[in-house]
Amino acid sequence: MSHDDKNTVNLAIGRILRMASRPTQAGDVAEYERCRALILNLCDPVAPSYSPNWVRDRLAGAAGD
Repeated sequence: MSHDDKNTVNLAIGRILRMASRPTQAGDVAEYERCRALILNLCDPVAPSYSPNWVRDRLAGAAGD
């Protein structure tokens, strides 16, 4: 990721956080979706982890609980 891409992602995250810190205004949903799309398009995809997460799955109803 280039330096400009990192700056763009940081600005988009900052914009989302600023919108979340104030009352909702008209156009916020579209602005959020625009910032989200920028972040997702510029960042590399994260591979899902299939390893067990013992903290998350502890009370999930597995046998022996």
